[in-house]
Amino acid sequence: MNLSEAFRQNADGSWSCVSPTTLEHPTGRIQVTPGNTFRKGTSFMGIDVAEWLDQAIVQHAPRDRN
Repeated sequence: MNLSEAFRQNADGSWSCVSPTTLEHPTGRIQVTPGNTFRKGTSFMGIDVAEWLDQAIVQHAPRDRN
């Protein structure tokens, strides 16, 4: 499962996990379960997961070419 299937971005910019997943972060693996919500500026196991997801999902998403 890819990150964009495992997480949903909320209206306030936070990210909520919707499927169990393992994040392959450069500093190590993090297991996340549904219901966890991550906000920018908040550390989870030493990582700002929301900031990382912004980079991993939003910045690498295919852009609409219309």
